[in-house]
Amino acid sequence: MQRDHSLRPHPRSLGWIGTTALAMGGSNQSLFLIAALFVGQGAIPGQGSAAVVLLIVGVILSWAAAPAWIELILLWPDRVGGIAATCSEAFRPYSPVLSGLAGTCYWWGWVPTCGLTALLSASAIQQWYLPDIPVEFVACALVVCFTAVNLCGIKWVSRLVVPIATGSAFLAFAAAIIPILSGNVDWRQATTFALTSPFAGWFGDLTSIMAGLYLVGFAAPAFEAATCHVGETVDPNRNVPRAVFASAAMAGLYFIVLPIVWLGALGSQPLGMDLAVALGPAFAPLLGSFGKAAAIWFMMLNMFHGTMQPLAGASRTLAQLSEDGLLPRFLGRRSATDCPWAATLLTASMAILFLVIGDPIWLIAAANFTYLIGICLPNVAAWLLRRDYPSVDRPYRAPKGAIVLGLVASGIWMLAALLGFQQFGLPTVIVGLVMAYSGAALYAWRTIEDRLRAGLPAVGQSLHLKLTGAMLLVLALDAAGYVIAVSTVSAEHGALIAALEDIFVAVAMLTISVGLVLPGMIAHSATEISEAAKRLTSGTLRDFSRAMVALGRGDLGAAHASVNITPVSIHSRDEIGEMAESFNLMQQEVLQAAHSLDDARDNLSLARSQLDASYQSIVHLAHHDALTGLPNRVAFAKHLALTFEQSIASGETFAVFCMDLDNFKEVNDVFGHAIGDELLKEAALRLTIASQDAFLARVGGDEFTLIAAHPISLEPLEQLAGRLLATADDAFDIEGQKLRIGLSIGIAVFPKDGSDAGTLVANADAALYRAKAEGRLNARFFEPEMDRHLREQLALQLDLRSALERDELMLHYQPQATIDGKVFGFEVLLRWRHERLGLVPPNDFIPLAEKNGLIVSIGEWVLRRACREAAAWFAPLKIAVNLSPVQFQHGDLVNLVHSILLETGLAPARLEFEITEGVLINDPQRTLSILRRLKSLGVKIAMDDFGTGYASLSSLRSFPFDKIKIDRSFIVDVATSDQAAAIVRTVIGLGSALGVPVIAEGVETEAQRSFLAREGCVEVQGYLVGWPASIETFSGLTAKANAGVVRGPARREIIEIPRRSERKR
Repeated sequence: MQRDHSLRPHPRSLGWIGTTALAMGGSNQSLFLIAALFVGQGAIPGQGSAAVVLLIVGVILSWAAAPAWIELILLWPDRVGGIAATCSEAFRPYSPVLSGLAGTCYWWGWVPTCGLTALLSASAIQQWYLPDIPVEFVACALVVCFTAVNLCGIKWVSRLVVPIATGSAFLAFAAAIIPILSGNVDWRQATTFALTSPFAGWFGDLTSIMAGLYLVGFAAPAFEAATCHVGETVDPNRNVPRAVFASAAMAGLYFIVLPIVWLGALGSQPLGMDLAVALGPAFAPLLGSFGKAAAIWFMMLNMFHGTMQPLAGASRTLAQLSEDGLLPRFLGRRSATDCPWAATLLTASMAILFLVIGDPIWLIAAANFTYLIGICLPNVAAWLLRRDYPSVDRPYRAPKGAIVLGLVASGIWMLAALLGFQQFGLPTVIVGLVMAYSGAALYAWRTIEDRLRAGLPAVGQSLHLKLTGAMLLVLALDAAGYVIAVSTVSAEHGALIAALEDIFVAVAMLTISVGLVLPGMIAHSATEISEAAKRLTSGTLRDFSRAMVALGRGDLGAAHASVNITPVSIHSRDEIGEMAESFNLMQQEVLQAAHSLDDARDNLSLARSQLDASYQSIVHLAHHDALTGLPNRVAFAKHLALTFEQSIASGETFAVFCMDLDNFKEVNDVFGHAIGDELLKEAALRLTIASQDAFLARVGGDEFTLIAAHPISLEPLEQLAGRLLATADDAFDIEGQKLRIGLSIGIAVFPKDGSDAGTLVANADAALYRAKAEGRLNARFFEPEMDRHLREQLALQLDLRSALERDELMLHYQPQATIDGKVFGFEVLLRWRHERLGLVPPNDFIPLAEKNGLIVSIGEWVLRRACREAAAWFAPLKIAVNLSPVQFQHGDLVNLVHSILLETGLAPARLEFEITEGVLINDPQRTLSILRRLKSLGVKIAMDDFGTGYASLSSLRSFPFDKIKIDRSFIVDVATSDQAAAIVRTVIGLGSALGVPVIAEGVETEAQRSFLAREGCVEVQGYLVGWPASIETFSGLTAKANAGVVRGPARREIIEIPRRSERKR
């Protein structure tokens, strides 16, 4: 079977109201069954007043199946044709014949409804308005008119049925409410039910009940018509369930409320008559003489729905199945208005044919047999999809247990068909079976049509054909046996005849299910395996054999096998399923072998290229920096040696530039290594552009070197240095951060500044050191005295290593006091008295100590010495000790502090550590952990130099500091600068808001102290309070806890307090 994939999608123009109105043709079908159920027709008996119970049971069964129907249709929301057409998708893996049969049976079930309702409405019209025109002619005219409306498109159909539905619903409610309000309902009579049986005994009662329930099954589930237009409904996931539930509610009115009210108001006998005449008294208490007209219009409007719905809904079932490749192609043809005109005309033609012959009840019963198949199979389909595809996304999921309830409802309907179908006579049984099997015939038609279009014989020798033919032969033999058996039994044995007829119906139903489903499943699985085997032998296996031959002769280019493996679906666990599973395993082995062959070929062909690529990569990595891609120190040394050789040979000069990024370490500490790496890459790119043809290399960290070949004078070198400085001076935008770093350059020229590579690079480095010392963002050419300064720095570094051993380090203390002058502690400051140089400024030796790691041992000495001295004081004054970031990175700082506190006996609350925010930037998680452990010892943690870094507020948020220290650079200008005053005022306010004390550093004048007092700062430190000096100078404070402003020794005798850029110890 071949689908037509070229068809356009259906336009969505229906809302839930329009869909519900179209479904009224199913919700109200009790109206044309009540007479047949109450009194029967001809030789076919009715069920008496017990028909009311059967109507109620029928609609309850329909309600039970509705959730499963909604779940099924919304799995394919672009289709039309209702629940039966959706089965073509659900049953496709099991039996495509069954898919076509379900839809065709559903269509047959609706065709008599179209003709019967046209007859009923035509009868009313002819009786009241056109007495001279035959009923059949009026009925045919109605079918033709409604067909014309359908050909105009579903939008016009909706515009017609909505007002009709509104009127019929209004009259239906009136038909129920008027008798109740007027008091004409005899509720005892309404709830007293008598069953009419075809023959005596319990089997006769059961046969009557099942026959009635079977006939009700033709009408009660018909509100499912709301599912026929899913693909034409706007927002189907929301509107289709609404329409189904609204239609089901209307079915409750027609199948439960109205029959009970009418039975109590009119009695059993009138309900077996023409309702257009019998219902007049129901409307009369309110409408009087117009009651009869209301009854007539009530039946007319409701019957109009029954005529319209098959033309609009059931015809779309045939069209959808045709598009699915299950029914003849002509049925799928659509007009410009999206109407399936061929299927609509076929539906109208068959309806006219049936109404011409009077639409007898046996024909309705035969159609009912096919209709029950059409509505029961969707419940099976929903259950199969839940079982086999539980993880598929479902726009609507039926409530728990609803799928099983749908199966139960289907089982009861099939039981009713089994025990009730035969009561309507042999012609009904035969016609019903012919209608059911017509779906298989139409499927065969489409199969022949597709085979002829593909150039194949019309009939193929398939396993499916043979199995289905055998089962049809069984059905024919069963029919012959049934005729012979029934003809030999006398009429007085009614129960025996009914039992034989039931057996025949059971065999017929089993033949439909087993004869179509089982052969279809077997043939489908066998066909899948056969097609997969053909693909395997003609594709992968053939290529695999050729590839092996090519591999044997060494032709790697031809040693390739294309892989075309399609697993066979396994739908059963019998022998067919085991065969499919074994075939899949074989395919997987072939697939793995083909992949292994490709892998071997690829590995062999790539081996040499990989080796070459690896060699080139190793060479590149050995001579280039991985981060920036610039040549590295090795490549620089080689290029420098080559440049020396060429310059010596040619007598030309060249210059070496040593360059260092300014403030890079601070940026790296504050923003982290990721930002630092991006900054290095961007800086390298800028330097590359600015250096033009010069050789640029990165030799480590933030250090770069450059070789400028053959300058004719110093002017080109100065211009090159200017370009380099300018490009580094511009701000860098790294991940949203505006960063300024700058560049320092040292330049040495061959042969003036060095006759060998080592000397030339060393002198360029000395010039770089001088450029940094002179303020950075600077370039300096080498001068001889620079070499002397470099040697002095090296000597100072060596002397610092032995300063502790020679007892050259000492501690000075600077008082810290409240704003009114009461001293409460000291900041500990480190000093170095060199035996030859005297007092060495902290800014000269502390960076050296941090650079070579000596700060760790020096910091331990400072802490131990300060704690020991403070512990000996009589007054419990506090001490504040600065911690270097290096101390957080080496050793166990927490255990060291703990052991010193225990050793010296100093109370932890008297010890305060001052840290800068740079400590938190480098490995913040580890640093915060150390700070929390320190705080757990009882010591205090203060944020030093607050406001001078990049992320002060972030630092305060990351850790609960005990104190904030305002940097001296802000305090010095508070009396003269509004900006500085605003910053200090903000920091004091911030500390107050956070509940953290604030101390101002660098308070030197009374004006500064007064400003701080006004702004609420309670602690100060600076020359105004006291100068840094040895602790002996402050013996008056340490001996007793007195207050007052204390002055240290004269300014000329101490080292100047470091600025913000200096390091404190």
